Amino acid sequence: MSEKKHIRADFVHGHYQFNTDKGAVYEIGETAPYDYLLGALSGCLFVTFEALAVKMQVAWEHISFEVNGIKRETPPTTLKDCTITATVTGCDDHPKCLKAFETATRYCSVYQTISQVAEMHWTVNFSQEQ
Repeated sequence: MSEKKHIRADFVHGHYQFNTDKGAVYEIGETAPYDYLLGALSGCLFVTFEALAVKMQVAWEHISFEVNGIKRETPPTTLKDCTITATVTGCDDHPKCLKAFETATRYCSVYQTISQVAEMHWTVNFSQEQ
């Protein structure tokens, strides 16, 4: 069965926000829509990677993402390029971790959605320090 997703957005002069069904509130203003988009990409990609890492029995201690997007200059100003740099610390099997990350890029719905309009690039670096 398909899972329904829903938010409620409210806009009054000087105050813009959206709320999720689980009660989270996100104010719009200081944070621009593309900040949310890149944040959604990092969150979806991480959750997908995490599930695959568990399945593949890949241990890790810390993972961080640097996500950079370049918008097109002409309307519609969708992303034209998106780069994700993942840094993994405390990984016990680098090749399996790379495979889990690569598979996550294929299964992550946000990554796949953005890839319809942008050229996607990713790298994984391994570090001993957090």
